[in-house]
Amino acid sequence: MNKREFVKTIGAVSLSTMVAPFKTFGTNNTKKVLVLGGRGFMGPSIVASFLDSGYDVTLLNRGKTNPHLFSNLPIIICDREKEDKQGLKSIDKKFKEIHWDIVVDTWQKSPKAVADFLDVFKGSFDHYHYISTVSVYDKWDKKFIEETEPLNPLPAFPEKIESEFRYAIRKTLAEVAIGERIENYTIYRSHGMKDFRVTDPKDANDEPFWPVRFFRGGEILLPKVKNHHIQVTDVKSLTNFIVHCSETKTFGAYNIACNPTPFKDYVSALIHATGVPEKLHWIEGEFLMEHGLEPYKIVPLWKPRPAGSYYFNVQKAISAGFVHRPLVEMVTDQINGYKSRYPKDDVKFGEMIDGNMTKYYSARKEKDVIAKWLAG
Repeated sequence: MNKREFVKTIGAVSLSTMVAPFKTFGTNNTKKVLVLGGRGFMGPSIVASFLDSGYDVTLLNRGKTNPHLFSNLPIIICDREKEDKQGLKSIDKKFKEIHWDIVVDTWQKSPKAVADFLDVFKGSFDHYHYISTVSVYDKWDKKFIEETEPLNPLPAFPEKIESEFRYAIRKTLAEVAIGERIENYTIYRSHGMKDFRVTDPKDANDEPFWPVRFFRGGEILLPKVKNHHIQVTDVKSLTNFIVHCSETKTFGAYNIACNPTPFKDYVSALIHATGVPEKLHWIEGEFLMEHGLEPYKIVPLWKPRPAGSYYFNVQKAISAGFVHRPLVEMVTDQINGYKSRYPKDDVKFGEMIDGNMTKYYSARKEKDVIAKWLAG
């Protein structure tokens, strides 16, 4: 199958797991999982789900990110960012001779690293899982986009690891590389992943705004917008589905998120997770924009355009066994993760920190806009 045909047809953690006791590799008939990465981004949640389900897990990474996590698990030290597959070629022979039941890959940098791994390990695994994104779709100009919709137009595939492509193009190129090399894969096109963890625990910009805001309570500003829906991906639900697809040998590409959900229902989940705030101020969207509170970048989970935002069709995944747990459980995990990272609750939104502006909007800005709204 050539690249153009593939683009058209690809659609047709608990604490105990973080310190799991070491298992000598290959001593039983337990299925063997190789997680590429495993200690950053959503990697720890993937590892935890497989460990909780009784799998033998081995990590493949550089050994530099969060080395305290899963320190008792087998690890293959490998730098996938080395050119000419040098990092992959340097892997110890004993690991190259293993046949893996499952490989899970979250790579989002150069798609060449995805292609290189598959070139070296093709034939050495039964089922390859790749974490992708709904950003691979070319147009978001309509609601309920399915997996059969066209993907992004692409440049020539990069010959080097380093590339300047934006995130959506890197992910699309990676999907193409997968489809050109193997058939035994599952691709998960996620939509705004939410987890106990964050991408970088040292970066306040990664912290979940709405869960933290409701956790703090007081008087809360909310956008009053007609037909305001949200759609997110709970990482725990996603990792459970990865395990499910592994066990049922489910292949193909899937949109992975909750169903489009009214924003007011999301607010109800926030209240259930945190307690009733002092007061909610539902303020007209146009008024918010007039006072600098723009959708999405400044006010999260409010994205009126393009039309497909927060309206992706997830029925194919549901039919295959995907279950998105209640939003209140997802929000509770996010809050518990935040409290574990910032026990003093000292993250500041929308303010200058070390010369850089943080995301969303500040408590001062929120109070100011509420006061102006009430003043009429």
